Amino acid sequence: MKLTFHGAASTVTGSRTLLESSGKKILIDAGLFQGPKDLRMRNWVTSFKASTLDGVILTHAHIDHSGYLPRLVREGFNKPIWCSQATATLCRFMLLDSAKLQVEDADFANRSGYSNHRPAEPLYTEKDVERTLRLFQIVEDEEWFSISKSLQFRFFRAGHILGSRFVQLAYPTENGSETILFSGDLGNGRSKLIKPPQSPPQSDTVVLESTYGDRLLPREKNLDEFADIINTTSRRGGVIVIPAFAVGRAQEVLQAIAQMQREELIDKIPVYLDSPMALEATRAHLKYTDEIAFHPEDQWMNHPIDTDMFRALNGFEESIALTQSNQPHIVISASGMVTGGRVMHHLKKRLPDALNAVIFVGFQAQGTKGQLLQSGEKDFRIHHEKVDVLASIHTLQQFSAHADWQDSLDWIKQMPAPPHRIILNHGEKGSLEALRLKIIESFPGVEVTVPEHLSEVNL
Repeated sequence: MKLTFHGAASTVTGSRTLLESSGKKILIDAGLFQGPKDLRMRNWVTSFKASTLDGVILTHAHIDHSGYLPRLVREGFNKPIWCSQATATLCRFMLLDSAKLQVEDADFANRSGYSNHRPAEPLYTEKDVERTLRLFQIVEDEEWFSISKSLQFRFFRAGHILGSRFVQLAYPTENGSETILFSGDLGNGRSKLIKPPQSPPQSDTVVLESTYGDRLLPREKNLDEFADIINTTSRRGGVIVIPAFAVGRAQEVLQAIAQMQREELIDKIPVYLDSPMALEATRAHLKYTDEIAFHPEDQWMNHPIDTDMFRALNGFEESIALTQSNQPHIVISASGMVTGGRVMHHLKKRLPDALNAVIFVGFQAQGTKGQLLQSGEKDFRIHHEKVDVLASIHTLQQFSAHADWQDSLDWIKQMPAPPHRIILNHGEKGSLEALRLKIIESFPGVEVTVPEHLSEVNL
């Protein structure tokens, strides 16, 4: 068994881990690199031959885990993509949206002339996505699925977003069969939307994400701070812009706003969901209720949002028109890290006005525009134009869908015995090092490895 980390090594994006065992080559996730240009450029160089892969195991639908699949197909991959049913549903519209953005970026580059390539081409197109979707194969939870006579895997609920799974593989060694477990992105069990992660089965090796390996997140979802920001901004005549991941985070935020309006914690002002993908994701949440942490008081489950102040924007013209409104309102839009999408023109309009507020409710990777806003960057640009930042910037960590270091340790402790080895990925250097030290302290004798990009680990 050999692992090669083609992505998500010392970064939180581009998840791609190549597993080689018994003559088979299996990719665990195929994500897009997002954020700074030096990371995005990795999307254009596949560091392995796509046509030699025997399959892809997909942990969940987020683009940093699934968004490279159509590129693999464009380069000759034509084998199964194994995932949960909900992940396949989400990928249908998420990958089509990603392809649309790829084509739009290439068109803009050709019109503006800023690309070094003549002509600039998209990473992939909608035709590549349609070919990709035909390769999806659904695997049921907790049932061993045989890739070959000597290589099997099974899925367990990861509690990160709808359809997310962690995966355990069994493979042969000279001393018999061993197991390796990939956490994918792991939930923290505090979501009001998604059921918590299942307990991990005993495994010899664990590949563990470390997005929040250097911090503890709030244990209770206290809405007072959220309500105070909304009320303060709306009462001074401002607009609240919430960049949010279309899948999971947008629904959690909408649920919280509906609750605050029902309980009269905030004024009843219009709430706009300006993301076609988030609207599709909301409908998917209503479909796969077996994964939902349903509570009778959460009436929004009977309708996308249980408030007469909710409005879904469909056309791009409606989105642009909303930026011209000076009436107080809340707009939730993607992308969550401000790497593209409709949220860009909302921010371009609202950031220069001190009456307005921006609320971040998710992780912001280093070098993304979201992280630059969080850090107080004043030389801020959207669509290559300088934008003054006068609006107030806020961060609420209580909506995170990732495990923090304590959640990760508690999850590992649910195994009957500690694993022999833990490999840390999907984290920035500070988070990786902090979690490495916590694991060494909590599990003496466990080997902890932190791979670099393109490094190999032989088991």
